[in-house]
Amino acid sequence: MKTIRPFALAKQIAAIPFHFVQHQWKGIALSKPEKHWFGPHWRQYLMFWMPPKDVPEQHSVVVFYHGGGWRLGWPDQFPTVADWFLRRGFPVVMPAYRLSPRFSYPDMRQDLNLALGKILELMETHGLSQKKLLIGGMSAGATLAAHIAFNRNELAGLGMSQNDFSGFFSFGGPLDLEKLPNLQPLRGYAGGPPGSESFRAANPITWLRESENLPGLLVHGTDDAIVPFESSVSFFEKYSGPKTLYPIMGGSHLDSLGFVLKDRTTAETLEKWINGLGGGE
Repeated sequence: MKTIRPFALAKQIAAIPFHFVQHQWKGIALSKPEKHWFGPHWRQYLMFWMPPKDVPEQHSVVVFYHGGGWRLGWPDQFPTVADWFLRRGFPVVMPAYRLSPRFSYPDMRQDLNLALGKILELMETHGLSQKKLLIGGMSAGATLAAHIAFNRNELAGLGMSQNDFSGFFSFGGPLDLEKLPNLQPLRGYAGGPPGSESFRAANPITWLRESENLPGLLVHGTDDAIVPFESSVSFFEKYSGPKTLYPIMGGSHLDSLGFVLKDRTTAETLEKWINGLGGGE
């Protein structure tokens, strides 16, 4: 497990409210989202946006999971992310999920499956059934997105496979939990300490196979004190499919989302990667 850097950790956590205000202020609603429920709990819902009609359609529906240490957050906390994809012609889905400490990974896994079912239903309703899913997330949300993309057993149970996806992306994602500090939020999400069977099941890297072929993009700040850069590096090294690791040199945790604000270099890298997945229709 990774050791804690107290000063750097405190500094990056203290910066979160400022970053949050930036994203809220700069987010522009290009289209009105629809809210859909996929379960009885108040956290079992998703937000769905269709892109503007004057923007050429893209090859995939973007599914983006929010972060917050598996304890906080909501789907549209970063409207800038939805706007970035909508401007490029992608329908966008942002699901919520039940949070720890009351709920742990098995409950969240159930929410992932329920949300997928609702997403497929919405795609049918909106004439998007021919499109694939481009799935990812920020921080803890990237952990959950990785479970969707790489746990083939769960996909098979839903009548799906990796062929239903065009790619996987992660912004500052905890993709190998063994590389994180052993703190309560991590144990609460995993439902047990490192070394336990519940921890192993909750770790996305567990589900990687030698036959992976889904394109993956991992964006991570090298000075991330909240989710160490090593978590992405470990996942990247084990992943056998087509992959890109984009380190933001000296970047903090939230810098991995800088592409929607002013980080043009990262934005260009992301756009080039996305275009390589299939291009526009």
